[in-house]
Amino acid sequence: MFWKPLLFSLALLSLTSSTLAQTPDDESTLNAQEKQEKAIEMKKELERKTLLMLDEVIASAQTLKLPENRALVLSSAADLIWARDEKRARSLFKEALNNLSALGVSFNEKMSDEQRREFALFTQQRKEILLLAARHDADLALELLRSSRLVLPNNQPGAASVINNEDQQLEQSLAIQVVNNDPKRAFQMAEDNLSKGFSFELLNFLNRLSDKDTELAARFADDIINKLRSENLETNPQAAFVATMLLRTSMMQGGSAFLGDGSGPISKTPFKLSERQLHDLLEMVTSPSLTNGASLQYLLPLSFVMPEIKKQYPERAQILYSRIREATSRLAPEQRMYFENQELIQTGSVEALLEAAAKSSEKMRDMLYEQAAWKAIQSGDTDRARQIVNDNVKDSATRDRLFESFESYSLWNSIEKEKMDEAREKIARLKSKELRASILTQLAMSAALKKDRKLALQFLSDALPLVNLKPRNDNQLNTLLQVIRVYAIVEPAKAFEMIESLVDQANELLAAASMLNGFLKPAGTFRKGELVLQPGYFTVSQRFGDLGKQLGALAFLNFERTKAAADKFQRNETRIMARLFIVQSVLSEQLGASVVAYDGFVMARE
Repeated sequence: MFWKPLLFSLALLSLTSSTLAQTPDDESTLNAQEKQEKAIEMKKELERKTLLMLDEVIASAQTLKLPENRALVLSSAADLIWARDEKRARSLFKEALNNLSALGVSFNEKMSDEQRREFALFTQQRKEILLLAARHDADLALELLRSSRLVLPNNQPGAASVINNEDQQLEQSLAIQVVNNDPKRAFQMAEDNLSKGFSFELLNFLNRLSDKDTELAARFADDIINKLRSENLETNPQAAFVATMLLRTSMMQGGSAFLGDGSGPISKTPFKLSERQLHDLLEMVTSPSLTNGASLQYLLPLSFVMPEIKKQYPERAQILYSRIREATSRLAPEQRMYFENQELIQTGSVEALLEAAAKSSEKMRDMLYEQAAWKAIQSGDTDRARQIVNDNVKDSATRDRLFESFESYSLWNSIEKEKMDEAREKIARLKSKELRASILTQLAMSAALKKDRKLALQFLSDALPLVNLKPRNDNQLNTLLQVIRVYAIVEPAKAFEMIESLVDQANELLAAASMLNGFLKPAGTFRKGELVLQPGYFTVSQRFGDLGKQLGALAFLNFERTKAAADKFQRNETRIMARLFIVQSVLSEQLGASVVAYDGFVMARE
């Protein structure tokens, strides 16, 4: 994640910032050992101040009106103090879930839309708390999962099924979280979960386990395949999905593996089936498809793995092509063309794509021309790609979008090859000011991490005129925060000025949002006069979170000034959360945390 190099750099700055408190002559009189001792003292003092702030945050959680806000603060605090006071951390995790349960959320088949939304928010936050607990103790997480289960509704099999499936998915997510620290324990948890049925998280777990222990991953793949043998893939959609996706992820060459809930880092490489496993799985997924009764729902996903089927079972592939064509004939024309051309899109040449496009309907034709142009770009033939678009794509907006994408692709090629003069020329041609500023800022960050302060400041000086220091939308805010991140490394005083100004603006926006609460969508951004602090759901909360993360990172540079900026937040809940961001930035770095569950509240690192 972007925060990893940033916090690493800030940590280094914190250890060397003693030079700010003394003259160059004073520094020259210190030998290496004295400098190291002084840095250790400063680090201990920073940690002492941070732990005192954490105690204040925990105490202030009781002043929050909303149970879900109290649960968020308490569970985050539990995660941070686990290494220092495990007993207290366990108690805080339990208290957090008790607060969440106080919401009184239930599930039934006749819920209103508002009740369904509340149920979704409850289950998401419960999941996040349990994932945090699982980082430290798998058994505690499972205990908390069982103690916080919702009561199954009487005589409502549909509702009971939803709750059971939710918990099964969650158990698998906990195994994913545990795999980093204890692959064997995680394997046991996943085995137990698999015995209860198929989960959409199985493949994410398999890929993550493969990163840690290839032998255990191979065993787990065997277990999945053996369980699939006992299922009717045509009538069990989850089993069919797992079988098809297992093939697809194994066929991937590099890139990201199949993703699940985002509970941890992405797998480095997709899991690769052995030849035996691949043969067994292909045998399994193709056999039911050869019958006349194969359903459309089952056949269509197979179109994505046809290249491998064709290679291993050419005779069956021909029959399957016929079955898929028969099944897709019942689809709408555009859907039918998409599935019929799936293999061509994946493996076809530029010429083959152009030939198919000329015979296709209008929408499919445009997509195939786009694919052909991108194939040409990726082979290094930019001129041909532009010609394909000019000759065949009639819509001017689509042409402009493609040309801008080509420019961006070419730009990043120049950057990767470190052709900076060429890159600057291409950046200047980009129409979007925010995009130009964002790319210049990324280049500045790269230079800063290479300790080239002069080059970083040059890129920032180019970016700053493109940035709105009083942002009026999300894009402008995100761009400004990117700029602040780099200034935090190369010119901290400038970063503080900018972030303090943003705190003032945030107070104004939060006050306005509170007044307009009844008009905001989705409803419930504020409840009982308090901002609901759940990232990822409410725009207001998410924007505050983005600002809070950056504020917290500055604590390494000047703890007291950062604390003062946090205390400028006028609302109680935002002031508490700003302090929590500061604590998380310092202690998460100190603790060397490996995985973070709260999206935006704690940063991930290895």
